[in-house]
Amino acid sequence: MLNLNAQKFNIQPGITLGASYYLGDLNHTKQFYSPGFTAGITLRHRISNHYAVKINILRVPFSGNDANFPSIYQQLRGHSFKNVIYELGAQYEINFLSYNSFTKKSQTPYLTLGFGIAAANSFQIITPVIPMGIGYKYSPVKKMTVSAEWCFRNTFTDKLDLLEQTNPYQKQLTKTKNNDWYSIAGITITYNLQSEKKWCPAYQK
Repeated sequence: MLNLNAQKFNIQPGITLGASYYLGDLNHTKQFYSPGFTAGITLRHRISNHYAVKINILRVPFSGNDANFPSIYQQLRGHSFKNVIYELGAQYEINFLSYNSFTKKSQTPYLTLGFGIAAANSFQIITPVIPMGIGYKYSPVKKMTVSAEWCFRNTFTDKLDLLEQTNPYQKQLTKTKNNDWYSIAGITITYNLQSEKKWCPAYQK
């Protein structure tokens, strides 16, 4: 039954490993600031040689410290934090070139866009996220895909850095109208469970 389902849905399970970092009230623009180690599992479904969709379950840690930035205000504020995101998301992949994992050395750059739900800080923070990014996929051997991807996550919360304005008479600690972001740059390795004999021109669309 599992094999029949794999044939029908072109199941490609795999793992994701990478570096994650945060952009928000502490870190405004610095890329790859204080990276954490991201890990998770991925399930990709090939729609055609130009389109695919994947589901991710990821553990995404990141941190920040005002002491790492020259701003006088940040030095006075002196806030630091560590947080972990647990993300369940789906992403749509658009390949620039025709990609076939049954062809050795098949490769293509791609764009990705999706939607997910992220929980953080012992599930006290739950927010929708919108992943968007770029990547490059390559098939070093038949049925295997190695993808390098850099993807930003737009969130709908300003609390990922655990900065909250608790005293209305206190100088503003956080920019309440600016939501936090986090980003993941990583490698995903998937394996195509579909039988190679099913992969013929009659199945190409």
